[in-house]
Amino acid sequence: MTERLRQAVRERAHGHCEYCLAPDDHSSASFTIDHLQPRSAHGSDDLANLAWCCWNCNSHKAAALTALDPQTNQNVPLFHPRRDTWSEHFRWDEEQVHIEGITPIGRATVERLQMNEPAIVNLRRLLMLIDRHPPLLGSSQ
Repeated sequence: MTERLRQAVRERAHGHCEYCLAPDDHSSASFTIDHLQPRSAHGSDDLANLAWCCWNCNSHKAAALTALDPQTNQNVPLFHPRRDTWSEHFRWDEEQVHIEGITPIGRATVERLQMNEPAIVNLRRLLMLIDRHPPLLGSSQ
């Protein structure tokens, strides 16, 4: 993958994970490119198939396309940043540090990607102190 393509994916995401919205400039681990349709399932390196992703979300998503909704126990698609709107599937809790899934897709994605691990929640609390959290949602999020 070229540096130019990597930069295009990052710019489209405004430097935030396209799943948990973590900012890449305050991460202790490098962000990665997620293949929405994994290469193992014949996914391409086309820009439309790529998402900017924090290490935590990418490592837990792996090649998964679906996960169990913990409320209904149904297998549902994971959140797809090119097709889905973030605010239709997720919201911040009252403290604005935990992501809550509000649809089967949202709940399954929160669980599968472990979007509320303690280290991530702590980072969100720290980012609040410098007015960097919660991030402003763009029209595509």
